[in-house]
Amino acid sequence: MIKNNYNLMERYLLLLDRFVEKLGESGFSEREIVEKSYLFCAGFYIKYKSEIEGLTFSNRDVVLTFLLFSYYSYINKLDDNLLDKERMKRVCSSLIDFIVSNSQRTEKVYLQEKKKYESTSLKKDLDKMAKKRRYGL
Repeated sequence: MIKNNYNLMERYLLLLDRFVEKLGESGFSEREIVEKSYLFCAGFYIKYKSEIEGLTFSNRDVVLTFLLFSYYSYINKLDDNLLDKERMKRVCSSLIDFIVSNSQRTEKVYLQEKKKYESTSLKKDLDKMAKKRRYGL
């Protein structure tokens, strides 16, 4: 038997996949599978919390995390008349798929946008400093 060295998150996905497969084979409904999968996910996170918190995320992962957090934590706090929640659900789902399917592209775009933002911010700061010196402020 070949021993594979999977990292924590790979093990998590493999275990979750096997867990869902076994639930499906046992005849659980989709809703029950989702509920039991959530319990599995919560338990895994609690057990390995210190290791998970020590992970370093790539730039695209930060965007994905931000997207998921904002959707999950704030979508229900907004009134229905302010935004179309079903559309946002579809958009977030599509964005997740896009980020996962285009890892190199999304990483490159993130780095380019970050560089542009930082250079613009630096230019603004330098302009402010120059004005202060010029006018003796």
